[in-house]
Amino acid sequence: MPPMLDRTVPDMPGEAVSEEVSNYLKTKVSQILHTRFNQFPGSQPVSFTRDHLYHNLMERDYLTCEKSDGLRVLMFVLINQDTGEEGTFVINRENDYYMVPGFHFPRSSHNFDASHNGTIVDGELVYSKNPNTGVREVRYLIFDCLAMDMVSVMHKNLWKRLYHAQHEFHKPYMELRKAFPEACSHFPFKLDFKNMTQPFKIDKIFREMKNLTYVSDGLVLTCCDSPYAPGTDNLLLKWKPSEENTIDFKISLRFPKFVDEDLPEHDPNREYPNYDAKPEFELCVWKGGNDSHENEGVEDNIRRNGGEYKNNFGFYDDWHVHLEVTDDEWQSMKESGESFNGRIAECRRTKDGKWKMLRWRDDKLNGNHIHVVLRILKSIEDSVTKQELIDAEPEIKRRWMEREEAKKSHQPVQQVKPEKKPKPIQDDIPHYTESDSHSNDDEYYESDGFEEAPKFSQPSGEPQVKKQKV
Repeated sequence: MPPMLDRTVPDMPGEAVSEEVSNYLKTKVSQILHTRFNQFPGSQPVSFTRDHLYHNLMERDYLTCEKSDGLRVLMFVLINQDTGEEGTFVINRENDYYMVPGFHFPRSSHNFDASHNGTIVDGELVYSKNPNTGVREVRYLIFDCLAMDMVSVMHKNLWKRLYHAQHEFHKPYMELRKAFPEACSHFPFKLDFKNMTQPFKIDKIFREMKNLTYVSDGLVLTCCDSPYAPGTDNLLLKWKPSEENTIDFKISLRFPKFVDEDLPEHDPNREYPNYDAKPEFELCVWKGGNDSHENEGVEDNIRRNGGEYKNNFGFYDDWHVHLEVTDDEWQSMKESGESFNGRIAECRRTKDGKWKMLRWRDDKLNGNHIHVVLRILKSIEDSVTKQELIDAEPEIKRRWMEREEAKKSHQPVQQVKPEKKPKPIQDDIPHYTESDSHSNDDEYYESDGFEEAPKFSQPSGEPQVKKQKV
């Protein structure tokens, strides 16, 4: 099943923290961000519809970037208040915390020993192919910022949040790597800053997608003048071509019955599931709610179900459609020895209305909620094509420039100099596979999105990269 291999996403790095540490970290995050204790604080986009094209992009300022196909995680850097040691944690959409040892994130390029403390950035873990070595490696692509040094920045607009993420988090990290490449070569993975540009340059993003070193399946459009919103953000837009719009379903296998004609009709063993035959892959939609037994082990499940292991579909409805699986695909699945019933699968609808699987989503406890499923289906039915986005660029630009002129005309004559606003990229999109300008096999960073790559100088003394301990 090649598409599944192409769509492989990284596993959660590091190790899951203990329940005690997890509760401490969740409390810390909720105190910094003023969010609920058990809530994943990250924002979630809504699927792009025709209404978004003619209203959102025409009437408000947005920045656009390609949508990487990876594992969405927040990164949280915190200093242990008892030991003074630096810790780096990643948080997935299930609000699980993993500690990733071996990192150091300096607070500034003037003092590499000083670490970030209470900083939270948003990004995506992807598999990226190094254009110099051809090796597939994990990278973390940063695209937003939630907190900086124990202070939430979620209330700020996108420009200011990106300034924090770029200049106060990513840039010192980059300078550390350039100054001490050997010491930093042992970091668990590398970080890049995802480039963003105005939506009237979407055509260029599409043209450069072929040069990306990782899989991209669409666009993300972020509103410039709105705050960061935990949970579903109706102003955060996700565009995919209709054939790339996907839904996460829970798979229920229905095997055909085998009838043993040699046994009498009243014999209870006369009919039983034929596990050698290809089953029907029923797609089930999550209605909301959590299974109280979701964390139980296999043996406990078997005891609870009278000697038989059973998956719980209590919070799911049968969608009354089936996943299309060929005989060859089923044969490969059987040979893998894996279990498939009850797993979450990311599926897409083909042009002829059939559902095909892209990959298993074992990083998710549940599939998409039914409300999300309905929105995605609406997006598919009311899809905006790539060409329509490109054709709309001149009008989007005209409206953008009108808003810029209006802002200038309303500015007072004397005003306090505003915080420096990062300038959107004009020409370059990062992660080209061409290696002409890359002389170091380990480093191939491009412009980090808003300015030329910083010039580095060798400071005196090696930075003290502290070990992590919680």
